[in-house]
Amino acid sequence: MTEHKPPQAMTLFDLIARTWALKTEVRGLAFNASGSALSALLADGRLAFVSVKDAESPDSRVRVEADTGRANIRPRTKPLPPPVITEVPVARLEVRPGRLGDQGLAFAHAETGLLWRATARGQVLAMNAAPRLAPTALAALPRAGLLAAGFGSRLSLLAEAGGAEIACLELPHAVARIAVSADETRLACWGDGQVSLVGVKEPALGSTIACAGDLLELTWSPCGRWLLGGCRDKALLLVDVAAGTADRIVDFPAPVHNVAVSPAADAMVASGAFRVVGWRLPDLPFGTHDGTPIETGKPGLTLVDRIAVHPSRDLCAVGYGTGLVMLCRIGHGDEMLVREGTGDAVTALAWSDDGAHLAIGGTDGGLSIATFPNNMFK
Repeated sequence: MTEHKPPQAMTLFDLIARTWALKTEVRGLAFNASGSALSALLADGRLAFVSVKDAESPDSRVRVEADTGRANIRPRTKPLPPPVITEVPVARLEVRPGRLGDQGLAFAHAETGLLWRATARGQVLAMNAAPRLAPTALAALPRAGLLAAGFGSRLSLLAEAGGAEIACLELPHAVARIAVSADETRLACWGDGQVSLVGVKEPALGSTIACAGDLLELTWSPCGRWLLGGCRDKALLLVDVAAGTADRIVDFPAPVHNVAVSPAADAMVASGAFRVVGWRLPDLPFGTHDGTPIETGKPGLTLVDRIAVHPSRDLCAVGYGTGLVMLCRIGHGDEMLVREGTGDAVTALAWSDDGAHLAIGGTDGGLSIATFPNNMFK
């Protein structure tokens, strides 16, 4: 006797997302500045590139039913173009790649240790004009057309085109993370348990502040008062730049992989707990002051592993160890399911600058771009 099973219904994610099987864990994701390409750093040091342009975008597949006026998204009919993947490991995992110009990506080469660049189409080339030193940290200053690079304790400002050194400065510690202020006038350089503040126009050391912890991520608040860091040792670092002092919020259940600021929600949010943790800006917890906490999404039994803040809306993408991806409104309990759990943890989330695309990477090597229709958030 033959048993007939009904076809599995397509989910919203099936209709709005493109997915590629890279078969190697995704460690990092980055859209280039023009938004034309997405790059993925894989656990074996290879780089993968996919085009953001979609011949069958969700908006082009929306149909409105004449009788009900209800909008539906039709399934795709064409196969996806394959990703471009470097044949051999090219990037050092411990140095996070940085944007380079409008189209490219800068990274530390796995074999030579020197600064290299990748194009939007996946071609990798040496930056021969750059210092013949091994970069330890990278960060882009797009408006100035510069790339900030740490070479041990040396901080350099390099030209985007070619990598020639424009200015350099010796710091009292090694540089493992670089954060650029919103107005690109200051750099925060962290390493060896210290953070140094450096002016960009005429590079000079402003101050150095002791900061305990093993930082995974470092970012400025838009007002320039705060530096915020997520730590591997299950803590959140806060630095009051004006006061020159630092504090830590400890005892998170897990490492704080991501900390981010939402200008639209005027809030700071972080991963590493059983819900998205956050506070209103500029009233953050510091010393004996509790700050103004906010609740985002709903608490659960699964740890929030990764978050990514929407560039222009009060929304936050949330990834879990189960592979579940949600979209939350910051400071509210509202949640929208983006992707059901796959059983493989989310390891990276990234928004495109225009907020139309959310990139998702996981331990299984799955790489997805979810593209949200124009009217979804209206």
